Amino acid sequence: MGNTSAVADGVKKQGDSGCKELYGLVDLKGGGSLVELMKKAKWTKDYDPLDEALKTEVVNYLIKGGEGECVPISELVKARSKEAGRRTKSKTNDEKSQHHDKSWKCAVLPKTAVIDLERSGENYLKKKSEKKRKICWDRNKRGTVGESILHLCLLNATTLLADLAKRLIQKYPNLVNDIYLGDEYYGESALHMAISNEDPAMVKFLLDNDADCHERCCGNFFCPDDQKGSRSDTFEHEWVEVCENTNYEGHVYFGEYPLSFAACLGQEECVRLLLAKKVNVNLQDTNGNTVMHMLVIHSKKANSKILEIFDLLHKHEGRLDIKNRQGLTPLTLAAKLSCKEVYDHILEIQREVHWMYGNTKCASYPLKDIDTISATGEINKNSALNLIVYGDEEGHLDMMDGLVVNLLKEKWKTFAKYRFYRRFGIFAIYFVCFMISFILRPGRDLCASGDVNKTKDLENCDQARTLNKTVDPCYLLKLYRVNDKARLGLEAVVLFGAVIYIFLAMKEIYHQGFQIFFTTLKGAPAKALFLISCVLVVMMLPGRAFCFHDYEDIVGVLAILCTAPYFLFFCRGFAIVGPFVVMIYNMIRGDLLRFFIIYAIFVIGFSQAMFIPFRKMDSVFSDPLDCIVGMFSMSVGDFDDLFAEFLRLPSPFKEVAQIVFVIYMIMVTLLLVNMLIAMMGNTYQLVNEKQKEWFRQWAKIILVIEQSVTTEERKQQLIKYSQPINNDEKNRALNIRWHQTEAEKEKLRLLRESKE
Repeated sequence: MGNTSAVADGVKKQGDSGCKELYGLVDLKGGGSLVELMKKAKWTKDYDPLDEALKTEVVNYLIKGGEGECVPISELVKARSKEAGRRTKSKTNDEKSQHHDKSWKCAVLPKTAVIDLERSGENYLKKKSEKKRKICWDRNKRGTVGESILHLCLLNATTLLADLAKRLIQKYPNLVNDIYLGDEYYGESALHMAISNEDPAMVKFLLDNDADCHERCCGNFFCPDDQKGSRSDTFEHEWVEVCENTNYEGHVYFGEYPLSFAACLGQEECVRLLLAKKVNVNLQDTNGNTVMHMLVIHSKKANSKILEIFDLLHKHEGRLDIKNRQGLTPLTLAAKLSCKEVYDHILEIQREVHWMYGNTKCASYPLKDIDTISATGEINKNSALNLIVYGDEEGHLDMMDGLVVNLLKEKWKTFAKYRFYRRFGIFAIYFVCFMISFILRPGRDLCASGDVNKTKDLENCDQARTLNKTVDPCYLLKLYRVNDKARLGLEAVVLFGAVIYIFLAMKEIYHQGFQIFFTTLKGAPAKALFLISCVLVVMMLPGRAFCFHDYEDIVGVLAILCTAPYFLFFCRGFAIVGPFVVMIYNMIRGDLLRFFIIYAIFVIGFSQAMFIPFRKMDSVFSDPLDCIVGMFSMSVGDFDDLFAEFLRLPSPFKEVAQIVFVIYMIMVTLLLVNMLIAMMGNTYQLVNEKQKEWFRQWAKIILVIEQSVTTEERKQQLIKYSQPINNDEKNRALNIRWHQTEAEKEKLRLLRESKE
């Protein structure tokens, strides 16, 4: 009923500007001359006056006395586009084949961008013949949003008007397939409305009277909210073009087809009526979603009923391997939307049970849509595992059990574990070399410093240069001491390691592509920092070659700062410290970011208040930027020396500065800093309660390692932990043994009882 009431509200808001004559027959409130005649007819059982009115009054609104006429689709699209103020395109043959191509992504068009639709439509019609739609009700005598009298009858959803609708259809059969022609509800038919009204009797009547059960309802009202701004028309077809990216959320996004409407609304009886008419279960809507996809999208609203209808449609050839425009099957869509119950249900449908012994069961799960590694070794970014591990909703954590856990453990055992520890060991050696090379790095030219006589190792020092105290800019290239030789060797090792890592990163990009590679870096910020550090190490080389030691020192500082955090990447793989790394990430991403925004406002504001009294004095507060640093220093407790600066001020500035200081310490040091501590404590508590959060971080490490190897290596590892299905190497499955849960036992018991 929600859909109908929403449609009614939308129509009633515009009803005053509609066809007055039509609303005189049946209005938006359920009244009108025909309604009054219907009341009298039901009361007196004399339908002759009503039939006469249908014959003499309604016929004036019909085309050719109810026979109707076939109207080119381009004309309907032009009228719809004019109403919506939208741009209309006529595709070429090449463009037609790219209906779901990226070139049609999210081209948001302004309301004022209306082109010459008449000329475009004429040019299109000259090039080729076009599909047509049969229209029964005159287009110029419709309601505000393109509705006919039949739609008005079903809009009010009363028994009286339902009977009037049936009588209209019996009198004018072609009226049954008329649709809304306005952009807002374009394509909605009487069958859609009867399903939304939860009226199986009317649905059966319409189907018995040849209602089109494959009609597409693609109006703006039935479109996901985040796609409404991207709607555009073509003269090729009636449905609109929309952007590919969407979260599928909308008022009544029910999948356009009557079957999808019935399934999403939980109308099992209507679903069965449509199935009896041999409706095509696997038709795709504008987003490429079938009714199986739509059930996944709406599964959180009515789980039990949805799953029953899901099973019913699956038995009637509802396919689970069809991908929508985002490349998602019903299973992977459930993984993306964190619909755990329907996700587990689809897995149960797809699995093949090999044997059962007591409470133990062994089954194989096809990995085609589950594993991140495809049969060819390529990375499947739309796999269920990838969507669950990188999902940011709380429900994704709950999905990290069962098959996902077993699959990750198999990946860890077969190849990830060895590579993880090997990389950790290599990085530890690299970091030690990096650290020692900086420790051995001289801070000055020792020959020019006058310390040559104090150092026995400076045998090659030029005495003349020493006496003149001349600094050699290339002193880092001089091997005066044994330490210098060791430093140069370690620096060569570090440079070689950095170059190798950059080369491996380029190799990953070559095998994965930029999109997957940068998605990986986004999920592993420490790895991204280490890659930056390797680039910085290479950037130090020109400084050494051209003796720019200051430049080399600055780049070296940045390089070592970006290198050390890479330890956090490996720490996530250990249960003893992994959860703490997760907490640090969450605190930096959430707590510190929010705190810094508020903190910056206070510090900048108070610093300027301090700058005004000190602007004529020689003090840390006499410069605006230094004043900000001073206020920051006070907020962390270092205010003993800074407070003495206030005493140097003359009155009344001294008292004003002291008052500002007290307010600042209360607001920032006491309030904000303690608020940050409280927020971090809350984050710690939340992460500590969610043990699966660390497991997700561990899973990300496995996927990062997996994505860093070649396609052929991934293919070989897939063969190790999976088995072919029916000797087909392209379709592989994972065998799992587990104990039945109480729910599975109860389901099996009910199944046996039903068979008996």
